Amino acid sequence: MLHDRDYMRDSQSPRWKNIMLPDAVTVIIAVNVLVFVLQYFFGRFSDKVSIGGGNTEIVPWGAFSLQALMEGRVWTLFTHMFVHGSLFHILANCLMIGFSGKALQSMIGQRYFLMTYFFSGVAGAALELLVGLMVGESHPMIGASACAMGITTALAVLIPQQMITALIAFVIPLNMRLGRMVLLFMGVSLVLGVLEVTHVWSTGIAHFAHVGGGLGGWIFMRFLGYGGSPITSERLWHERQRREEVPEYAGVKSRKREQGVEPPDIYPAVDSKKDFIAREIDPLLDKIVAHGFGSLSKEERELLERAHIEITSRERKQ
Repeated sequence: MLHDRDYMRDSQSPRWKNIMLPDAVTVIIAVNVLVFVLQYFFGRFSDKVSIGGGNTEIVPWGAFSLQALMEGRVWTLFTHMFVHGSLFHILANCLMIGFSGKALQSMIGQRYFLMTYFFSGVAGAALELLVGLMVGESHPMIGASACAMGITTALAVLIPQQMITALIAFVIPLNMRLGRMVLLFMGVSLVLGVLEVTHVWSTGIAHFAHVGGGLGGWIFMRFLGYGGSPITSERLWHERQRREEVPEYAGVKSRKREQGVEPPDIYPAVDSKKDFIAREIDPLLDKIVAHGFGSLSKEERELLERAHIEITSRERKQ
């Protein structure tokens, strides 16, 4: 996985600190497991929830539903993300959160990972509730499936071309790109959700919560500035030409820049690649390791991308 690679590890952090201060992904999984243990091994706390038509359903305490929302229990919008209905339910979600979450956290940092987790969970609950209101049935929701789907989708926004081996039904291996895998999961969830609300095939799963969670992860990554059109050196240069001032041309009038001047190399010809990387790129990589990819400014991200393009171009010419 990405988080196991050397440049994703914090070599400055002592081992005892990693043990005493677990990261956000570990904390999220631990809380889910702890709640599950408290529910099923030390007494199951439950609520009776109305699902419409005079029918009721017994669900674990903390489940989100229209009834809970109308009764003022707004906190269930978040507590439902840590309540699960079975061992398989929590196992599948924790595995997905662990694999996708570690990679995502290493790229955008713990704070933005947590934001993605909770935003996706809320988005999933909101879409499931909205669809339930439209069809006249509102079932209670439990589980972190929407959160897991949102995290995986967010990772797909960052590295859509990454090859992933998915286990269908935990048995059949399927190799495909992460972006396509997420689209496949979203499409299947959408179809199953339609079959569920039309009573063609009842599974008892909140499929629209999965769709909402995935959309939530995608929206949040777009809000952070990821997932746009492919970045190229030509695009970066034209974008910088349209700005009034840029760091590389401090004091140069925009009129002169509009005369079709060719963009300069990212590092001078007399400057060796090793010196340039040590001076400009290594500090940015250290910053990513310490605070996540999301800590970089827009200019720093552009510098990394341009450096990659320029260094690759020079190596091909040599």
